[in-house]
Order: sequence, then C-alpha cells, then structure tokens
Amino acid sequence: MAATDVVLSDGQADELAACADELGDLGAIEAAILGRNGLGARFERWLGFAGFCSSAKTLWTMHDHFVVRNVPPSEDGVTGLLLAAGFFSVLKSYRGTRVVKQFRMSPWTTELSHTLAEGHFHTDINTADRPPAATIMQCLLPDPDAPRHGKLRIVPLKDLLGAIHRTGNARALRFLTEDDVVMANGSDSETWSGRITDGSAIRFHPETLRAAQRRYGTNPSDLEDCLTLIHEVALSVSREIDLARGEVLVVSNRRALHQRSACTVRFRTFPREFESRAVAVLHALEEPQ
Repeated sequence: MAATDVVLSDGQADELAACADELGDLGAIEAAILGRNGLGARFERWLGFAGFCSSAKTLWTMHDHFVVRNVPPSEDGVTGLLLAAGFFSVLKSYRGTRVVKQFRMSPWTTELSHTLAEGHFHTDINTADRPPAATIMQCLLPDPDAPRHGKLRIVPLKDLLGAIHRTGNARALRFLTEDDVVMANGSDSETWSGRITDGSAIRFHPETLRAAQRRYGTNPSDLEDCLTLIHEVALSVSREIDLARGEVLVVSNRRALHQRSACTVRFRTFPREFESRAVAVLHALEEPQ
C-alpha cells in the first residue's frame, strides 16, 4: 500500500455499495446531493459512517492528494460520487443538476478529455473566477493495457517549483510565479488573466495558454519553451498512480497538477466496437471540512 492510499474496510465498502444500490439512479442522486435532501436514512448513515475521512484528511493536508482503494465498482460513477459527498460538503454542478461527467477514451477523436494521446500536466476549469478546490476521478474501466498505459501522474506545486529551482532555469520560475498571462477557454469566450501561481495556489493548462496566445497574442513569446521545460520537470518529480476498477483519486485542483499517460484500445470489431479506459470525474468547490 502506498503512503497516500486509503483503503476502505470491507464493511465500509459493503455499506457504500448498499447505499448506491438503494439510491439507484445517478441523476436523482446528483440532484438530491446538490440539495442535501431526499436521499434517506442510508445516505445519512453513509455520511456519518465514512470513517476513511480522518485518514484521508491527514493525507490531503500532507500531500494534496490521496487514493481510495477497495471502492465498489460502478458503471456511471455513483460510488465515487457518494464517496466524494462523504468527504466534501460542496460539489460543483453543471447543466443545473449534474455533478458527474463520464469520459471514455477513443481512437477517433482529438478532444483532450477523450484522446489516446498523452495529456498535459494541468489543473481543471482554470479560467473560472475561482477554480474548484479538488478533482475527484473514479476508474470505471482501466486501460486495456494497464498498468503500462492509462497511468495518472500527480505533482504538488511545491515539488514542481522546487525541482525547477534546482534546474537553475530562472526564466521558467518567473513564468510560473511572476509573469502576467491570459488563459482562454477554447470552446467559448471565457478568459482569465493574472499570475499562474498565487502563493500556494496554481491554475495552469497549456491549452488555455495556447488558446489565449492564438486569440490575443499577449502571452510571453517564449511560451512553448517554458511549457516544454515545465512538462519535463513535472514528469521527473511526479508520482505515478494506477487505478483499478472502482478506485478513486482525489487531488487538489489548486495546489497540484495532474496528468494522464497515453492510452490504448482493444478492438472487438473494427472500427467502432472497442474496449478503452473510462473514468468518471467530478469537482468539489471547497476544501474538506
């Protein structure tokens, strides 16, 4: 067991599975969790019973992330949602009453969240006025070639800055800590401007920086050089995480970057029927209490 792992007891896992089975429909659970009502006695028992929280909060404080093992598998992310509701009091909604998004990797797309290509180190929703405090990711199906493909990587901000400092690259440090930059959401007109790091907090995604550069041309002219060095250094000091089916990663979205390695597919019938990595992702707006 890794130092940042929290393992649910069999009793906790059974209670979580029973809670998910009793509550049923994901959409109804999402709507009820957002209102903190209407989920019944078993859900209230799960919230009070979530004894993993004490260990998890210690790891959150020390490492800005933790992994929950022995979580009952889910096809749509219900058990990950209930787990998150037991740890965070405020979850982010989208489209009114939805909380969980599902992503399935595909060889036929270039969308960042679904592509097979290696991802960038980043934080989520970084053009928002105040990005979410945490990203919660549950493995619905591991990569067909796991653990060689589909790995997650985490690098806390303090580790990244320390490693860049050790390289002697003052320019990359200035880019992260002193330069004013613009980030743009590629799908709409939402933008944010300011410094990438603010004390112990970071908001960062190469694609939002590149989108702003294409649209406005206001980011540093050596943007790509800085992004390349940051990626290489982050790789060198990051922690690799393998999630089995059902397991959950909880990572700070303000004090750490996360990344996914390249993925694969296994075709059942070419070109449309294939097995691939699938995850459920949700966000907490505030720190755990």
